Amino acid sequence: MNIESHATVLLVDDVAEQLDYYRDKLGFDGHAWELNPQHYGYASRGGCHVHFCCADHARPKPNHVAFPPDMFDLYVYVDDVDGLHEELVGRGAEILNGPVDTEYGMRDFRVRDPAGYVLAFGKVPE
Repeated sequence: MNIESHATVLLVDDVAEQLDYYRDKLGFDGHAWELNPQHYGYASRGGCHVHFCCADHARPKPNHVAFPPDMFDLYVYVDDVDGLHEELVGRGAEILNGPVDTEYGMRDFRVRDPAGYVLAFGKVPE
């Protein structure tokens, strides 16, 4: 049996803002939960699914805050790092660094979303 994908849930202050960013800047499809759109939403692109939850008692806590400066919150595997980077630059995403070959054997780049979460997009170089 294979595990085909997963959905990470990120705590956020504003679900609509996250959905707008992931749709407009990162090219995801996004939807608010119909029963309570201010509380929950989800965005998808290919096999990557990111969910957002807003609750009064829970605040966003990006990993790079607890483990600065290089920790990310999501690592998303892609088939064309440079092509995706070019696309996201054109969309106006907050790019933290351009594509680099890392010491851990990946080629990746990073973006930050409105809640401060860092997404790394990468692949093993060929």
